[in-house]
Amino acid sequence: MKYPLKIILLIFLFFSCQKDNSENHISIIEGTTNSDFKNKTLFLQYIYKDSLLTKPIKVNSEGKFKLGIDSINVPTEGILTNDTINYTPKVGLNYQFFNKFLFQFGSSSVPVQFGRKIDLKMFIIEKGKINFNISDSIYNSKIDNSKLNTELNRLENSLNPVLKKYNNHKNNGIDITTLKDSKVIDSLNDAYSEIWNERQKTYGSYIVENSNSEISLFALKYQYAGINTDVLRLYETLSDSVKSSDFGETIKNGITAFKKRMKKRLSQNDVVQNFKLKDENKNEVSLYDIKSKYILLDFWASWCGPCRKENKSISKYYGYFKESDFQIIGVSVDDNREKWKKALIDDKVKWISLWDSDKKINDQFGIVSYPTNYLLDSDFKIIDSNLNAEKLKLKLNELLK
Repeated sequence: MKYPLKIILLIFLFFSCQKDNSENHISIIEGTTNSDFKNKTLFLQYIYKDSLLTKPIKVNSEGKFKLGIDSINVPTEGILTNDTINYTPKVGLNYQFFNKFLFQFGSSSVPVQFGRKIDLKMFIIEKGKINFNISDSIYNSKIDNSKLNTELNRLENSLNPVLKKYNNHKNNGIDITTLKDSKVIDSLNDAYSEIWNERQKTYGSYIVENSNSEISLFALKYQYAGINTDVLRLYETLSDSVKSSDFGETIKNGITAFKKRMKKRLSQNDVVQNFKLKDENKNEVSLYDIKSKYILLDFWASWCGPCRKENKSISKYYGYFKESDFQIIGVSVDDNREKWKKALIDDKVKWISLWDSDKKINDQFGIVSYPTNYLLDSDFKIIDSNLNAEKLKLKLNELLK
């Protein structure tokens, strides 16, 4: 009798655990849809341990769906969508995942589905149940009983004027892989840069005006490709309670690391220390071996859209100023040597190009964003920094006249 009793108990416990576990998840995404979504598959996407996870969610014949999640740190950002999206490697997932203002030059090994018409909703995945009510579209769906998502909707509403401009471009259905005309690429880059700047201002205003809201932390994360001085300034406006929240602690870790890196950064009149790196032909080049009246030390990468745009702009006048004793030293942080070399060809780069494959020199200089540049005199003293192509041209005209 002992064994049958044990077996009965084990079976009972097994089915009890099965029943409990169906509701015992960190987060549960559920909801109802209109008839258009019945028997179809939705996708939940979120970032966990620096990886993009995609979870399929089957909608049943009654238009209902449900998914339990355990591999997640909450609260975090999520996207509910009717399609999967490819992303560009080597760019922070949070940046491209939520901002999607990234417009590069076709150098990605992964197809970039820029401009695809995808029905999606960005939301905050919290602990417990999150209930969606999808009527006409996922984008317009409502989320019940969620303080964070209610606050997020308020933030999104303030962005509506900017989003309309963005959607006008996005819905053109442009496939970046078909673009070859540099003028078209530059035009689109300029349009998105303008929209991006408006978006940053809107987020910045929201953060300052809502210092007691956790959504301000998410706004900080959405706003930038990483932590920079603007993020640091806005972070300091947040209340102590927001900073000490679960999500606030993750931001705090990044802020602390950023501050340590910032201490390494150079300022005007600092003298740059010597370093050695190899060029595209694997020849070692020493900074102090470069003898020019003025040197632009430029930190960049092939996957950085703004960097590539600056390369192309500067290459148009570089030859002229080189004749007047000006030199550029580009330092790339690319992981892939071949992509770096291809970018040099595509951007018509004729100046000295070095590869910082292990990022030691970037770390030495405390580089926190790209592009970053320093204009040096013949003694390797910094006389200016972070000049875009237009400002650099004006500065060189002034110095070399």
